[in-house]
Amino acid sequence: MTRYVIPIAPKPQSRPRFTRNGRAYELKEMTDWKKVVALHLRGKQPELIAKGAIMMCMTFYVYPPQTVSKAKTKRPLENRELEKIFVDKRPDTDNYVKALLDASDGILFKDDGQIAAMTAQKLYSLNPRIEIVIEEMGK
Repeated sequence: MTRYVIPIAPKPQSRPRFTRNGRAYELKEMTDWKKVVALHLRGKQPELIAKGAIMMCMTFYVYPPQTVSKAKTKRPLENRELEKIFVDKRPDTDNYVKALLDASDGILFKDDGQIAAMTAQKLYSLNPRIEIVIEEMGK
């Protein structure tokens, strides 16, 4: 089991854009975000899982709006309290997952088709980041 912390705010996968000729392309901000995530992962020198089924657990920590951080207590919540509150707003969790899998493909695993089991969750935090736990299955 290997754990990675990427100190970058999560970003959901954007919808493809199309040129007048009908060619699809990705927004530059999305491409840049994926490059930065890949750079952070490569810096940790992960061992590529070339074959076999893997399990991946992802936690996306997103910065809370003021309405959440002060809502029920009438005082600012501490980060450890915030990190227990699940995000029930957009963007969808699967869009965060898609962006992360695209960025880590070929770095953590050879192909995202190897992922046999996966969990993902969104939580609030004053320290936006992505935490990944990846484990080979059947060992």
